[in-house]
Amino acid sequence: MARARRADIAYVASIAVSAIVLVVLGVAQLRRDMFGVDDFTLYVSGSRALLLGADPYDAATWADTAVRVGTVAFDTVIYAYPPWAALALVPFALLPVHVADALWSVIGMTAAALAVRALLRAYLPGRAWAHGVVGSLVLMSAPAVVTLLTGQWPFVFVAMLAAIVLLLRAGRPVAAGLVAPMMLVKPQLFVFTVTALAVRALWPGSDVAGRRFVITATAAGIAVVVFSWILIPSWWPIWFQLSPAVLLGIEPVTLQTLFITLFGPNGGWLAAPVLLAMVAAGLQFHPLNQGWPPVWFALSSAGVVYSNTYDVLLLIVPIVLAAGALASRRRAVFVIISGFGLVFVVMWYLHTIYARGYAAGVSLLVFVIITAALWPQRRELGASR
Repeated sequence: MARARRADIAYVASIAVSAIVLVVLGVAQLRRDMFGVDDFTLYVSGSRALLLGADPYDAATWADTAVRVGTVAFDTVIYAYPPWAALALVPFALLPVHVADALWSVIGMTAAALAVRALLRAYLPGRAWAHGVVGSLVLMSAPAVVTLLTGQWPFVFVAMLAAIVLLLRAGRPVAAGLVAPMMLVKPQLFVFTVTALAVRALWPGSDVAGRRFVITATAAGIAVVVFSWILIPSWWPIWFQLSPAVLLGIEPVTLQTLFITLFGPNGGWLAAPVLLAMVAAGLQFHPLNQGWPPVWFALSSAGVVYSNTYDVLLLIVPIVLAAGALASRRRAVFVIISGFGLVFVVMWYLHTIYARGYAAGVSLLVFVIITAALWPQRRELGASR
């Protein structure tokens, strides 16, 4: 009990210090200054359009509609996101812009902080140093600060992924399945995550609860898409045809970008064989092994077809899961410390020198570290500690 209390104190202190630092350094004020002109405003613009009775996927009217709802359609000729994103954010669209922005940030940070705390208590119980180190990543790492400033989704995604893991661990597959459709907001971030969860749940020897998770998640995901399609039938195929325009001019955080940055224009071809090698390494782990989720979750971040620097925040989950699955305390310490060094120190350095082209290297190295640390245990089965 004393160790658990010390761990909780370390985590809460880390979160509190992070919040104070954000205020002292002016990040909180900068976030307030960006209310109404951030990425969240673009997300919720589709919701506001729906409330006005406008079609967010009408290329002829979207520019005017965007102005009416208080944003600027500067990088796309239609609402850039799928209809379920717009429908999910309708409650925020009912609020004044500044209130909605503030509430989104508070809810996201709070959800991420609470979810990571629960994840640490489940997988690294009583390890105060780990709770303190990981806690500093939640709000004060570069990906976290960029998430805050832009009003993006990673806080919510971290909470979602942690919730799925914890609900499955607690034997609540239906609840976990109902959370899973949140991945549809940015499905490219979760390709290998979804695959890993499904394979693990359906693998021979897995329990019935796993199959219930897959059935619930699949049914819920289909329901979300169908319901959205019925309410906003105009979104397809216009969204598929025109939404990629939003990506023009944005340097994606991908393996291809990393290798082009390292080796020049001809280096991009290395991304495919490296990704195949990563998949091959992941397949060496037994699906019921405790190393399976962190390896494949990290692979989902490293092998993504499109992401941004703030999405690196998702690596917190596989780092904690990997450290908790390791039988060797020394290896667990190495994973936590090296993960902190990459997600906190290196990512801040890359942002400082405006070298985002190297950011995919952070995800790649985290994958390599997690895989290497867990490699000796790759065929073992059994519950995590």
